[in-house]
Amino acid sequence: MAKGAEAFRSIGEVASLIGVAPHVLRYWETQFAALKPMKRPDGRRYYRPADIELAAGICVLLREDGMTIRGAIRQIAADRGATVRQRGTAHLATRFGKSARPAPTKLTSTQPAPTREPEPKPLEGDAVWLARLSALARHLQRLQPGDARWSSLRAPVLGLAQAMLRLP
Repeated sequence: MAKGAEAFRSIGEVASLIGVAPHVLRYWETQFAALKPMKRPDGRRYYRPADIELAAGICVLLREDGMTIRGAIRQIAADRGATVRQRGTAHLATRFGKSARPAPTKLTSTQPAPTREPEPKPLEGDAVWLARLSALARHLQRLQPGDARWSSLRAPVLGLAQAMLRLP
């Protein structure tokens, strides 16, 4: 069964998607602060779709454009990686002949708050906490400073922080 577009991917899957070796992705994590996949306590990396797009964009900058790592870091810092992610999305779309994943929209004061996302299928084992953490991360990315929704998310965020402190 194929994974959905929003599914988390392992380092091996991402490496084969963008055409680099897994050790290259590990090296890029040390060089690019914006490339931070989620890591389980056992050290396994899980790349979110935005991480995959950024890694693909870095690959384009370094290999096709001939940019140095320092230049790519500057490019990412210029707009928090938005342009690099767009290039990565376009690269993946041309590589696999699929349409690119739509970019998330930012909330402005005139836009209504988005409705809740549909509930995913029941998951088992480690996938449960990973899916819940992913949903919370998407929620937090949409928040703007001074957003009124923070009061409703405060309890889950504090619970997550306490749970992370209890990890071995």
